[in-house]
Amino acid sequence: MYLVIGTRPDSAFTVSLLSQYSSQPTTIHMGAAKRVLPYPKGTRDKFLTYTKCSALSLAGFADADFANDKDDRISISSHIFQLAINTISWGSRKQKCVSTSTIEAVYISTSLAAKQQLWLQYAVKELGFTSIPSALSTDGEGAVDLTQNPRISNRSKHIHIAYHHICDLVETGKLVVLHVPDSDNLGDICTKAMPGPIFFVLRDSVLGVK
Repeated sequence: MYLVIGTRPDSAFTVSLLSQYSSQPTTIHMGAAKRVLPYPKGTRDKFLTYTKCSALSLAGFADADFANDKDDRISISSHIFQLAINTISWGSRKQKCVSTSTIEAVYISTSLAAKQQLWLQYAVKELGFTSIPSALSTDGEGAVDLTQNPRISNRSKHIHIAYHHICDLVETGKLVVLHVPDSDNLGDICTKAMPGPIFFVLRDSVLGVK
């Protein structure tokens, strides 16, 4: 947990998943935890790196893995934010409700990430940077469409009103939501286990490894 909070966002999903069983762990969970430990040991040369960049911008990435948990079918939300291509904020957590579709899961995740995006924009302004390019990206085209078309429809009327604030942010110009290909969505690394080659590419992009 200490590594994930401080310097290793690439392990956020794994640690978040294991922590769900910390109150009543079994030998199976202990075995899973032991399988995780060799990874940070074997990748001690991989760490969060900050490099100088002339162009200052704030880029956010949100994603969700639909019905990830086979027990309760609650989806996983994630976000990663980069300032001047350097990762400064990340998170992986279960949603508080059961989503009925991939679009809904990604829409909720994007809405939650929007709150963090606004906070970071305010923080950057406090540092004296009054106006910098910023955008929140996700690979769910349907979710992006929902943020730009706040009309009530069969696919959105059941979504809790708390998540619809993102539509107002987009409409007022306070937030820009973009669609990116799944392979370019850095937030994907915090939602699920994935094949090694894909994981390594996303990991190096998140950590700033050249």
